[in-house]
Amino acid sequence: MIKKETLPNGMTVVTESIDYANSVSMGIWVKAGSRGETAEMAGISHFLEHMNFKGTERRSAKELAEVLECRGGSLNAYTTKEYTSYYCQVVEEDFRLALDVLADLYLHSQFREEDVTKEKNVVLEEINLYEDSPEDLVIDMLNEVFWGSHPLARPILGYEKTVNAFTSQDLFHYRNRSYLPQNTILAVAGKIDHEAILEEAAKLFGDFGRNASDLSFPSPLCHSGKITAEKDIAQEHICLGYPGVSIFHPDYYALVLANEVLGGGASSRLFQRIREEMALSYSVFSYITAYRDCGMVSIYAGTSKGKGETVHSLCLEEVGELQRNGISAEELDKLKGQISGGMRIGLDSIGSRLNRLGRNELYYGRSVPIEEVVASINRVTNEDIVRVAREYMAEDKAAYAFLGGKHESTGGSKDATVALI
Repeated sequence: MIKKETLPNGMTVVTESIDYANSVSMGIWVKAGSRGETAEMAGISHFLEHMNFKGTERRSAKELAEVLECRGGSLNAYTTKEYTSYYCQVVEEDFRLALDVLADLYLHSQFREEDVTKEKNVVLEEINLYEDSPEDLVIDMLNEVFWGSHPLARPILGYEKTVNAFTSQDLFHYRNRSYLPQNTILAVAGKIDHEAILEEAAKLFGDFGRNASDLSFPSPLCHSGKITAEKDIAQEHICLGYPGVSIFHPDYYALVLANEVLGGGASSRLFQRIREEMALSYSVFSYITAYRDCGMVSIYAGTSKGKGETVHSLCLEEVGELQRNGISAEELDKLKGQISGGMRIGLDSIGSRLNRLGRNELYYGRSVPIEEVVASINRVTNEDIVRVAREYMAEDKAAYAFLGGKHESTGGSKDATVALI
């Protein structure tokens, strides 16, 4: 059973009691991600996430690392472009300790200058690791072209220049204007009692209150165009991006199905043709990125040098085939079963249920039953898939990123060539 309460300070508490569970998963979702950052503060959301594990008034960084781990639990966090999440999993009798740890790091981290200086090196190594991954790098390049000057174009990790400039005061300022009660959701799933969770949450978060946020989230414009980069790597990496829709848009589920048939798994058209039939790629897939007010449909492929143009053309052929002929009734039924079955299987994971609980509250302000999602998927027709493929995945609307090879310009609103040594 799912229950929800709002604390007097505006913070939301939502729980799902799962009687068969032996553990409790809980997390904090806060509406603070990289799309709310200024250019000068690029990466501050992610850096703050790191620094929240570096010590509080009551616990050192080591104590935060071991307090749940030594009891078999886990504690972690991640940052996205629209939110940050801190989460943990513990045995049921440790739920009070876990709540205390989450509240402690979320509300009372100290941001000592010596810790800030040290953690910069860690994040810079993370950036270096990311830039050594061609797949990640070409996706970042695509975002740069597609989103233009909007914050969505920037990497979540930020840049070496911005990270090096962060100070303790920057962290306090950003936390005070974004980590607000009304922006914060506490979600708990597992073998729990809602009233017990609510009582503990009121004790730990009841005094949590900060000034109203002045963060703004302007909607972006999508851009076509192309960016290429030369890098000393073994493969060429290709990424195409088409305008998508927001997570709330009526066409969202039609695009989800179009994406799945195109490149969503091992049975998808891109995978079967480019990898299985022609053996031109090991990794080829498509994916959807959906935000509050916009989205993108993307295709990625990695292939040997000199074969990038061939793979690029094959990707466009498969998009064109979907636009012209859609999919058969049998293929559509299989696709719907694949997606709905995957969601139902996910219900067996306490962590997956927690993630649904937190994200649904963050975006929809309510619990969205699996049955409601499945019904939305089942309403999608072949005509819907053809329509959205034609409307959103037109070639003249696409942005292109190529890493490791030389390609002719496709025109568009932005063309650039850079060298990456």
